[in-house]
Amino acid sequence: MIAERDTNFGDQLSHGPVELPLVSIIITAYNYEAFVSLAVQSAIDQSYPSVEVIVVDDGSTDGTFDEVRKFGSAVRYFIKENGGLAKARNYGIDKSRGDFLLFLDADDELEPGAVQVMHNCMCRLSDDYAIVACTFTKIDSEGNVMGSQGNLPREEGDITCRQLLMRNRFPVTALAKRSAILQCGMFDPGYGTSLGSEDRDIWVRISSLHKVRMLTASLLRKRVHAANMSSKADNQHKGMIRTIGKARASNAVPGAGFIFWAKVCLLYTSPS
Repeated sequence: MIAERDTNFGDQLSHGPVELPLVSIIITAYNYEAFVSLAVQSAIDQSYPSVEVIVVDDGSTDGTFDEVRKFGSAVRYFIKENGGLAKARNYGIDKSRGDFLLFLDADDELEPGAVQVMHNCMCRLSDDYAIVACTFTKIDSEGNVMGSQGNLPREEGDITCRQLLMRNRFPVTALAKRSAILQCGMFDPGYGTSLGSEDRDIWVRISSLHKVRMLTASLLRKRVHAANMSSKADNQHKGMIRTIGKARASNAVPGAGFIFWAKVCLLYTSPS
């Protein structure tokens, strides 16, 4: 069993001007020694000057530790017993200190201006917005561009809870207000170590209470490879069924009747 511990590589915040709110970039890693250093470097290289980079190692058994410790005090590194993405992200939230949170998978990379662009957008929106999301570019294991996100939005606009239930619109890498994440109860640990869709679940819950803005800018390089959780169709399907059931039980879309829920369920009657 892996003891939960804080390696304390970096307890120093990379603060910029005092008037800028801190953004916590939370990277969750499980046996991703091949990619984690690229993800961490992309977080460190952000043009936005007030960030802290947190890595939550979810009980890796490979060389993830050796890769992350190379960054020294630039990273706050925590190791915990394996429990799945939701628990790892919640652990990172508990350890973070930012007013805004941004989640990054250990096999993906941020564009250098990602935080700055999303934060600039958040600043010009009204207080009832809780999330600013972006699109992504697909890359392969070596970092070669494979294409862009499918079903790209034509222009910047709002994404509703209804739309998120009908189709996933953006990945977990979005700028979110800490207060909204805490209000909705954070990530649901019930998704465990195998079920997917834990990210859409939290976005659905937040979007039922707050507004969500989506940019057309591609600010994330999303790596496609054989070990992706998103490539496991059955786990993604089971997770989405859980998400739909939770949303319906909580009346996430007030006034939505049988026809709406029938359409949503019909989309997920079999893995795709």
